[in-house]
Amino acid sequence: MKNLIIDKAAIRGNLEAVKKKAGGVEIYADLSGDAYGLGLLETAKLLRDDGIRNFAVSDPKDAALLRKNGFVEQRIMMLRSTADSVELSELIDLNVICTVGSYDSAVALNGLAEERRTVVEVQIKVDTGLGRYGFMPNETDKITAIYKYMQSLAVVGIFTSFSCSWKSKKITASQLDSFRNVISSLTSMGYEVGVTHAVDSSALFRYDFDKMDAVRVGTAFSGRVPGKPIRGLQKVGYITAGVEELCWFPKGHRIGSRIVLKKPAKLAVVSVGYYHGFGVYSQEQNSSIFDFLRNKKRTIYVRLNGHRAPVVGDVGMLYTIIDATDINCTVGDPVIMDVDPVNVKGVPRLYK
Repeated sequence: MKNLIIDKAAIRGNLEAVKKKAGGVEIYADLSGDAYGLGLLETAKLLRDDGIRNFAVSDPKDAALLRKNGFVEQRIMMLRSTADSVELSELIDLNVICTVGSYDSAVALNGLAEERRTVVEVQIKVDTGLGRYGFMPNETDKITAIYKYMQSLAVVGIFTSFSCSWKSKKITASQLDSFRNVISSLTSMGYEVGVTHAVDSSALFRYDFDKMDAVRVGTAFSGRVPGKPIRGLQKVGYITAGVEELCWFPKGHRIGSRIVLKKPAKLAVVSVGYYHGFGVYSQEQNSSIFDFLRNKKRTIYVRLNGHRAPVVGDVGMLYTIIDATDINCTVGDPVIMDVDPVNVKGVPRLYK
């Protein structure tokens, strides 16, 4: 039996660290990617119980799940801009704050709202460098058209997403300045922009930037903010699995494609591999060829009966081999394997 263990106390501790860094501004809990692998509904309930009232999702189905499970009074925001009429209709039905990141998406949403004789709350997305969704900073004419001509849309906020806040303070500061310029242009023309937010988990903990009206946090709840570890955040998520095979191998025996044992070794096999998310590095961790090569050579460790044990060779798709030579163990003993929950699949979650 193997399980992904999610420690609720650790999530709550990370939330307290977020609140402290946020300094009293609103917090949008980003629940994208099944709450970054922590489990959308379970994490949302935990955060709600600890005072969070603003939630952000990236799929209408996530908003529907929250509404169905009692998240009626809470504000739910759709982070992804879309012009798809089916998705927009669903979001209107769910009373979700929609993101408009293009003139086309604004026109499509306004048209549906007019047909229903309703007004939809929206937040404007500005693209300052991430390149996924959003108006370009020089497209203020398209943004002002929302105010001028789209009476069925009520602008309640404006935001941007940083491209590499985990890596570069200089680039992030430049993107924040670009975003501020857009806000300044709109307010100078007399338009109300509503809630302003840009700071994400990395920027919140790494830099002393203006937090504006709100911060938008996702990875901080799991304690797995990209880049160097952050003091005050506890990593959430590990797989527990039992040893399935245990055997002594002689000196000179080949293990996998590149390991030849230099001395006799007792090896343990666990049926957890990269398919399940173990030994998988994120895009940020492999952002350059040097990072990739360094990670390739890095020894991965697990915990076996309270001891730190190295992985032998490469992590397989469905299994991992562990050097248990100096550890008193037997088949069935539990192995603890650190994983980022966002990468985990094929393993049931167990909350404690």
